[in-house]
Amino acid sequence: MERLSVVFTNYIMKKGVISKENYDIYLYGFQSFLELFLNIICSVFIAVALHMEIECLLFFLFFIPLRSFNGGLHLESYYSCLVFSCMTMTAILFLVKYIHLSAPVSFILFLVLLTAIKLTGSYNHPNRPVDEEENKEFERKTNLTFLLSILAALGFLVLQWDRYLLLLALTYLLVFITLVISKFNMKTK
Repeated sequence: MERLSVVFTNYIMKKGVISKENYDIYLYGFQSFLELFLNIICSVFIAVALHMEIECLLFFLFFIPLRSFNGGLHLESYYSCLVFSCMTMTAILFLVKYIHLSAPVSFILFLVLLTAIKLTGSYNHPNRPVDEEENKEFERKTNLTFLLSILAALGFLVLQWDRYLLLLALTYLLVFITLVISKFNMKTK
C-alpha cells in the first residue's frame, strides 16, 4: 500500500495539484484510503461468499464504534491486521451461521460481555497519546455505543432475532478479547 500511495502522491505533486509541503499529508491520506478500501473489499467478498451481507453490515455497525472509542489490539503491520480482521470476522460469521443460541441466552451473554468491557476499561495505545479531555469524549461515545447496542439487543430479543443477537454477543466477545490482549501486552512490555 505504501508504494502505491507514493505513486499516487508523486503523480499529483508532478501535476501541480499539491505542494511539496503537503506531500506527507497526501501520502498518509492515500495510504489510509487504500488500506481501508482493501479491508472493505475483503469484508464484502467474505460476506457475499457466505451469503451474510446483512450480518456483515451489522457486525461493522456494532464493532467499529466500540473499537474506535474504546481501543483495542494493534498489530505490528497493516497486513497482519488485515489478515486478523478477515479471520475474526469470518469466524464470527461462521459461528452465527452454524451455531444457534436462543435469544435470551445470547442476550445474557451480550450483557455479561458489555459489563466485562465496561469493567476492563478502555485501552490507550502508546503511539497515540490521549489527553484527559479526549478520554472523556471517548468514554462518552463508548457509553453512547453501549446504549445503542442495548437498544438493538432489546429489539432483537423482542423480535426473537436469535441470529442477530448472537452476532452482537460475539462481536462484544471479540472486542473484550482484543481489549484484554492489548492490556496484557502493554503490561509485559
